Amino acid sequence: MTDNTLPCWDLSPIFSAPDGADFRNCLDSLDSLGEKIFSLIRDKASIKDILPYYNKLSASYETLSAYASAALCADTASALCLKAVTDVESKDSLMTEAENRFLVYLKDNRAQLDDPALEEYRYVLEHMIEDARHKMSLEEEILASDLARTGSNAFERLFDTMTSSTLLDGRTLTDYRSDSASADRKVRESSYRKEKELLRSIQEPVAAALNAIKGTCLTLEERQGWASPVSHSCFISRISEETLQALIGALEKALPMFRSYFRTKARLLKLDRLAWYDISAPVDLGQKPREYSFKEAEEIISGCFASFCPEMGAFARHAFEQRWIDALPRQGKVGGAFDTAFPLVGESRILSSFTNDWSSVTTLAHELGHAWHDSIVMKEPGLLSVYPMTLAETASIFSEQLLFRHVVSSLPEVEAAGCIEGFLADAAQVCVDILSRYYFEQSVFNERTQGEIPAQRLSQLMLSAQERTYGDAVIDKHELMWAVKGHYYSTSFSFYNYPYAFGQLFALSLFAKGENDPDFADKYNRLLAMTGRCDCQSVAASAGCDITKEEFWLEGIDLIARWAGRLEDFASEM
Repeated sequence: MTDNTLPCWDLSPIFSAPDGADFRNCLDSLDSLGEKIFSLIRDKASIKDILPYYNKLSASYETLSAYASAALCADTASALCLKAVTDVESKDSLMTEAENRFLVYLKDNRAQLDDPALEEYRYVLEHMIEDARHKMSLEEEILASDLARTGSNAFERLFDTMTSSTLLDGRTLTDYRSDSASADRKVRESSYRKEKELLRSIQEPVAAALNAIKGTCLTLEERQGWASPVSHSCFISRISEETLQALIGALEKALPMFRSYFRTKARLLKLDRLAWYDISAPVDLGQKPREYSFKEAEEIISGCFASFCPEMGAFARHAFEQRWIDALPRQGKVGGAFDTAFPLVGESRILSSFTNDWSSVTTLAHELGHAWHDSIVMKEPGLLSVYPMTLAETASIFSEQLLFRHVVSSLPEVEAAGCIEGFLADAAQVCVDILSRYYFEQSVFNERTQGEIPAQRLSQLMLSAQERTYGDAVIDKHELMWAVKGHYYSTSFSFYNYPYAFGQLFALSLFAKGENDPDFADKYNRLLAMTGRCDCQSVAASAGCDITKEEFWLEGIDLIARWAGRLEDFASEM
């Protein structure tokens, strides 16, 4: 039963309403800000004088977009909210033009970056200039953008349509996949078989979509002068290929530990070995799951945050008290959870659906970690507050670990074991499965240079990647996962996989490093403040970490291994 005392968020401090005068005035201001930027560029103004307007334009657009999207997510049936979203989207061409003009102006006036007044912007502006150097001519970029609507973007929509609307026995792919967490093994296996049957029925058009998208990426990136798709991906992620290889090396070294965890889980499930459809199965340890009230969640999260950093604890308390969190499940509200930031007012909001279980508490801690990160970077100018995907999960995973360690230390062993198993299941997904996806995408790009890849061959490549990672610890693997994960079908960001592993292990390695450092909270907050200003290596170096070395990533792996060892001890004593 839904607890109707749960809060809905208060968006009024951002804008009064989706059709309020303040929202409309801010929307109209985008045009004047854009024209001011274009005028300054025409007049050959200094970059230093253009930046305040560019920062204001970025912050205004981000706030408008976040507000309209948040309002619609909380009430998907609202025509007023939908209109607000489309009104903001109507400014996309303005934002694209402003960005492209500014990029060209930066490239043509590179010498101005020697101005001491631009020192804090140096990395971000150099990064933008390097991006501009890889642009084709303006006419070619416009043509590529126009062709994408009927080309690669259309194939991305084809994937979405085929995988979301195809039915088998009246059920969708999502319906079958949701059964992977069923406590009934017969249900899990049956749905797994049906899932693969459904995927086989659409594998030819989905394979055509994947071939088209990867082929387009290869063609465009060659014309733009990128050495390889992974090189371009690393540039977007603000990491070096050396760093990526250190991360991959650490993940590979962790495989024996994760395979041991899979065997431990099999014992807990009273199985000889896990099948693919057992990976997400709940483990019944004979203990009724504990329930948490929303108020208890507030006390636990605020308390464990405060034990690490008093300011962070006070921030969490403020978010709860000021109704920054929309926790009430209801019709018309989207599922899932997210944090969204409003730079113009320096606040965040969190959407979740609180259901009194441990997962709901963990989700709140995760999203409040994002919000804490927001609160720090929103003090920076607009261009210095945007961080790459690789760093996006730092604060959320770190916050989850604060909560996890705090709660597990006080639970009876059987309850603790259940929480630990959940943590390890998530870690295995982020480390083992992500590594298999990375291997798969590498092989797809390698073979796509030689021509189109048939659906059957894609399945062989997927199975090979899973054999390399899961090994014999998991049987009956899923060769059609290439037709499930939408990340392979992104035209704007290839290798949409390793950033998840980066984020998980970066946060855990930081956590491990700070366990015996009484001053680590200050270092951690300074690190978060730098995430929009620097490349990832410099951000890590601010806390004394070298992400180009496997040893750093292995610190996070060792922390996971400690919990895996504790679960194995528990399983051995059962």
